Amino acid sequence: MIKIYEISSDKLQKVKNIIEAPEKATGELDVEIEKEDGKKGTKIEKAKEWKINEFKRTGYILRDGKALGFEEKETYLYINADEDFFKRNEKILLDNGAKVLEGEKFEKVKKKIEETESEASAGVGFVFGE
Repeated sequence: MIKIYEISSDKLQKVKNIIEAPEKATGELDVEIEKEDGKKGTKIEKAKEWKINEFKRTGYILRDGKALGFEEKETYLYINADEDFFKRNEKILLDNGAKVLEGEKFEKVKKKIEETESEASAGVGFVFGE
């Protein structure tokens, strides 16, 4: 499922902070793991619980409207993920100013983004002789 969000320039930094947030340890689990400790051998430590950034794991494309050939100053966020991903994560984007594109505008932006990505990957293939 592909969704594209339109983000105004005044909301862009908020959305970037969400999609680019670092993954970090949030605590310890009741599981012990052996960890090699150089010359001292191995040591036992608690496994860590991690807060993951699903946007980074899933992948996304963030493109400026002007770079895509549009007159608007908006930025577009393209995400291709399953429905469960959007159920878990869409609200935070919407709460921070992103708007879901639909209809004709969705199709126009989708086509432009996919064309630029296709051209970029073809260019990389040309550089590496593929």
